[in-house]
Amino acid sequence: MRKLFLFSIIPLLAACGGSETFSPAEEAGMQLATQVSIFESKDNQKQWILRADAVDFSDLKSATLKKPVLLLKENGRDSVQVTGETGSFDYPSKLVSIEGHAIIKSLTEKATITAEQFSYDVDKNRIWSDTKTVITRGGAKVTAKGGVETDSKLSKIELKKQTTRLPVRTDELKLNKETLHK
Repeated sequence: MRKLFLFSIIPLLAACGGSETFSPAEEAGMQLATQVSIFESKDNQKQWILRADAVDFSDLKSATLKKPVLLLKENGRDSVQVTGETGSFDYPSKLVSIEGHAIIKSLTEKATITAEQFSYDVDKNRIWSDTKTVITRGGAKVTAKGGVETDSKLSKIELKKQTTRLPVRTDELKLNKETLHK
């Protein structure tokens, strides 16, 4: 059985002596918290963890995130990390959105994917972007102008709206020695 937990740590000035505070905004209904973690567990193992420096819970259907970090787990181990400047978590659809210099980094493979925005569907366990995306794996770098879609392991990456120039003549298919040594 899957359970969704909300856990927030609120630093108190009196208790910690730090400079961070927890205080609702002056507008009625605003609910702000700092250093928040939202996660989902299955069989006593966390499947994913969403952390943020600050979260606005005032909207009952979604949370607005500042400096979000989404950590995806595989067999109890950290496998993929998604970071950005801002984001949101839509409770009913279980959809995480991370925006602003968004980066997906595989913690098990040598792969990094960058775009302006990424979305993560919790139920389908997939990550995607509909904007220009750059994939770096090892020494190879590919740009997908229409975005990408991948599983949470980054083992299967689908390039969207990618175009490739095919040779017009058969002699373009032949490799010469100069091409092989470049």
